[in-house]
Amino acid sequence: MEKKKIILTALGALTLATVLNAADGEYKITKKPREVSILAIQNGKVFDENMEVFKEAFKDTNIKLVSASSKNLTEEIQAFNLAVASGNLPDIISLAYPEKLEDLGMQGGMIPLNDLIDKHAPNIKAFFEKYPRYKKDAVATDGNIYFIPDYYDWYAMKSAQGVFIRKDWLNKLNLPVPNTMEDFYKTLKAFKEQDPNGNGIKDEIPYFERSVEFAEKELIGLFGAEIGFYVDGDQVKFGPAQPRFKEAMKEVIKWYKEGLIDQEIFTRGFQARDYMLRNNIGGVTFDWFASTQSYNLDKKLKEKVKDFEFVAIAPPLYKGQRFAPDSRPTHLGGWGISASAKNPVELIKYFDYWFSEKGYVLSNWGVEGDTFKRDENGKKYFTEKVMNSPENKTPLQVLRDKGVQFRIGAAQDFEYEKAWANPQSIEWMEWYTKEGFVVEGMPVLKYTTQENRKMQKIKSQIDMTVKEMCQKWILGSADFDATYDEFINRLNSIGLKEALEINQKAYDRFMNN
Repeated sequence: MEKKKIILTALGALTLATVLNAADGEYKITKKPREVSILAIQNGKVFDENMEVFKEAFKDTNIKLVSASSKNLTEEIQAFNLAVASGNLPDIISLAYPEKLEDLGMQGGMIPLNDLIDKHAPNIKAFFEKYPRYKKDAVATDGNIYFIPDYYDWYAMKSAQGVFIRKDWLNKLNLPVPNTMEDFYKTLKAFKEQDPNGNGIKDEIPYFERSVEFAEKELIGLFGAEIGFYVDGDQVKFGPAQPRFKEAMKEVIKWYKEGLIDQEIFTRGFQARDYMLRNNIGGVTFDWFASTQSYNLDKKLKEKVKDFEFVAIAPPLYKGQRFAPDSRPTHLGGWGISASAKNPVELIKYFDYWFSEKGYVLSNWGVEGDTFKRDENGKKYFTEKVMNSPENKTPLQVLRDKGVQFRIGAAQDFEYEKAWANPQSIEWMEWYTKEGFVVEGMPVLKYTTQENRKMQKIKSQIDMTVKEMCQKWILGSADFDATYDEFINRLNSIGLKEALEINQKAYDRFMNN
């Protein structure tokens, strides 16, 4: 895209609701209703203007968002690329990949928001002043802000997933909860060999996953190994080139060979957790707290599997530490204003609305009286239509259907998750966070246009090579010791050293921003 010159005239210990209330509850931005086009696709679902959250925002602001994408086009990167290639950009673009929005911005396709925020967005400005760490996520390498992130309530909760084990199987075999990695291995062996499901057949699968990243991230992560780029102190490193990766991978290979890991781990698919638990053959996994805990409340499952109990445990102790290789990031994408937008001042005011008191509650809880109410002390709680859906949808499904937590530039309130999730899962999340089990990921780094081009090419090849070799090693089609050095040489030939240098520069910039 040709470079364009754009002239603009016109958190729970911490709370993310750093807001300035509109006078008398008035949030109107325009005198007459105005339609604004938006490209937004989240989890395969195209933005729907009829979602209650956005209908309520329209009542408040007079700004009505209308999807610029066909409902048949549900892949957001494809939709984004088509819009860019056509040169016909919608007013607002929401994307899970901020680097693409920033790259487009540095080419002139997205409007810098710095001055607009300073002059017309007091809520966003106050939010950034209170949380400078969050502002870092919004600033591109050229110093401009091209998108407002969709922020997690990161300060309040960093934990997302944990180690789950069949407590009923431990009881059946008279085994304690495993503490060390050696205990963990012995427990998996016992699950494999001692028939804890009691059907007289050795059909138990000790460790299973519904993600093929189990070895490439999660299982080796329990050993403190990393699968990609990470920060050690202030130095950027690449996990597979480190000794800890070699230690971890050798154990994973051993466990798989001994049948302690699902032999169909790479092909079983996303429904693996459901299949393993409902057929009473799965023993241990690493997964999301809230959704995994829900199996303990499944009446049909409890009727079928007497005494079923799937509980979170501390990650096994390995070399003096416990590692939970998954942390919530500070944000997951966000939205910005394209260079095609005719009234950027109105749009930044609309963005600012979502950081107001009303917008903050609306984006997290939905419409008061419909999806949530307040008790006599003012504490919010979800209504029966959310918690006990007639269509048997989960509370989160009901909320998402109404537009709650749809990806916009806004701030998440962890209290909303606490309100619909099982209290036990919340306790586990808080436990993992308090005890420091969670391994925090590297910040989402910002690249210059030239760096971004190089990183896209190098990283895609590196990721493909790592995935290919991890699977070959685990499945036994390649010998780890015999091919590891060749693997490292291959990564170096792809450009690993250059990628490390680029990431180090980007990390230093981020920290010094």
